[in-house]
Amino acid sequence: DPSISHRFLTAIVKGEPNHWAIRGGNAQSGSLSTFYNGVRPNVSGYNPMKKEGAIILGIGGDNSIGAAGTFYEGVMTSGYPSDATENAVQANITAAGYAVSGGGNPQQGVQIVGGQSGRCADVPNSSTTNGTQVQIWDCGSGTNQRFTSTSGKQLQVYGNKCLDANGQGTANGTQVIIWDCNNQTNQQWNVNSNGTITGVQSGLCLDANAAATANGTKLILWACNGGSNQQWSLRS
Repeated sequence: DPSISHRFLTAIVKGEPNHWAIRGGNAQSGSLSTFYNGVRPNVSGYNPMKKEGAIILGIGGDNSIGAAGTFYEGVMTSGYPSDATENAVQANITAAGYAVSGGGNPQQGVQIVGGQSGRCADVPNSSTTNGTQVQIWDCGSGTNQRFTSTSGKQLQVYGNKCLDANGQGTANGTQVIIWDCNNQTNQQWNVNSNGTITGVQSGLCLDANAAATANGTKLILWACNGGSNQQWSLRS
């Protein structure tokens, strides 16, 4: 089974005689994955199926504490729900917009301002074409400089385009472009308290290329180094 590091997690376990499944996914965006679907493990308590007199949500029937974190809400049901039913539940969960309180909530239509340049992340010529590389430019009132930080860690512009690491690149120098939003990790960003914006997939920092400050300087990914060209603030 894979390790899971989502900030908010949807987790589903379901069983019936000699059949057991584990499903899960990011509770902020995307769909569910099936991690196991097959015969019940040949371990005491699992096969044959054993029903406890009571189960506390978030703790296994064996009173295990193998997972750490906060359990927010859950449900126990009878029967064996279909994947389609669970997928519908996941859609409702992601629509709820789970987010970290105190700065983690979605921010609408903000400018991404460079700490070194004082200029704004800008889509050149207000282009809506997939693959357009983002730059810095004098801050203005155009929608091409207004980004929405979503609960799914996207930085959206125009409502349907996302800041994107070109080609799912994870190397220094990868171009930061706009692309149709698709919930992939190369379109997810951490807006950090230290002023950096890092790609979830790459771990690299949003960077004004070559520490330049002039209009038209392109934005790329680069290893985080504490430079002021990697410092950004969100401004309403």
